[in-house]
Amino acid sequence: IMDFSQFNKKAKGYECLGPSSVAEAASYANSCNLSLWMTTRYKAPVDNEFLAKWELRHTAILNHLKLNILDKFPHAEIDMELPLQSVNLCGNTLFGVPDAICKFPNGQLMVCDAKSGKKKLSHWIQVGLYGHMIQGVARAKGNPVPEIFGFALCYGNYDQEGGFNKNSIEFLTITGPEALAEVLPEPTRKRIREILSISGNDELPIANANYQNCRFCKWKTGCEHAVLENSEKVVDVSDLF
Repeated sequence: IMDFSQFNKKAKGYECLGPSSVAEAASYANSCNLSLWMTTRYKAPVDNEFLAKWELRHTAILNHLKLNILDKFPHAEIDMELPLQSVNLCGNTLFGVPDAICKFPNGQLMVCDAKSGKKKLSHWIQVGLYGHMIQGVARAKGNPVPEIFGFALCYGNYDQEGGFNKNSIEFLTITGPEALAEVLPEPTRKRIREILSISGNDELPIANANYQNCRFCKWKTGCEHAVLENSEKVVDVSDLF
């Protein structure tokens, strides 16, 4: 069901999922297990033009993220784009790079990310996974497990000409002793455990092919089940009302 010859395999030991992919699946923005299985093991084709534009936009929002952190939490020590150590979680490996980690004088941490475009539930799940990874690595090293003070997302948008709109900047936070439980409640954790178990399994899962899943899928060129056009039409149910 998949033409593997179109994609380059990840090197042994570097097979992993990113928290953003897990978060999208956990929020059902992408519910195709085959896509996640492929993302664990293969490198998707890169659109260099799109990537270059994304990097420019992301850098602009990243700078605003840091400015907002410094303004609201002037005593915090900030690590920008610090790669986290990979962790084994529920049958798969996670690797990620949060945009900012703030450490407060009392040892508490806040995990922050910069985003462009629409607000999504998956963004909070993503930073929640970063927080879980940070705590897990600390415990594995025998260090005190840091308390997560909260999470922050910095959003910025672009106009139709592609220019950065400074007035669109929003800095959102979820803080407090229950912040981690708020962004990763048990039903979401259950869904994540399911995702990681399936995507980390050696057995190739069945594709959940539909227009929503396939529209932006990185693997659709090699998948024989990919749905490339939305064939569904409006159905008249007036007689049932």
